[in-house]
Amino acid sequence: MSLNPFRWAVAVAASLCFTGCTDMLRSDSANFARKSNQARQAAVVNNQTASHQAAPAQSVQGDALVRLLSGKSHISEFRKRSEDSQPYFVRYSFFQSSGAFVASDTYSQYSPDYYTHGLWRVSGALLCITGMDGNPLEQCFTVRVEPSGAVQYWIHNPGDPFDGLITARVHLIREGQQVPAFESTLAQMR
Repeated sequence: MSLNPFRWAVAVAASLCFTGCTDMLRSDSANFARKSNQARQAAVVNNQTASHQAAPAQSVQGDALVRLLSGKSHISEFRKRSEDSQPYFVRYSFFQSSGAFVASDTYSQYSPDYYTHGLWRVSGALLCITGMDGNPLEQCFTVRVEPSGAVQYWIHNPGDPFDGLITARVHLIREGQQVPAFESTLAQMR
């Protein structure tokens, strides 16, 4: 017994749907939400792994934390491989003595017009940064310093899956605001 072409097409479509190709049956927003949730779950797993591998470090708080930040740029360099001599991406976080916060990087913010501005404050063991550029939410961190001088930022957001996980490790701290060397192409990101 052979299937007519219509029944054959229905059988193929049904088998595709039942084997995982259900994206075509969902709206764009549902697919986006599902993909976004999957990415967030993967990021939590990655942050958990990094947290378990983090070097031992001493917590910094109060006046010592203010001295570590105030008037300084904390610079994060990202390399694809540890043996790469040049980073493919650099992020600059400047903590003005006045309490203003300025963030920039070498790729997504191409000129000073695109710097992220906010406010920073220290409350006991917490560094909290409030963004003013379209994101008024406050993000808080605990800060630890390794014997090597590297600074670790740990997320403090009780109830969130990222709470208590490391989010950044900074090797370079410079006095004053540092200016990124802006790239005209995103070729190095690939």
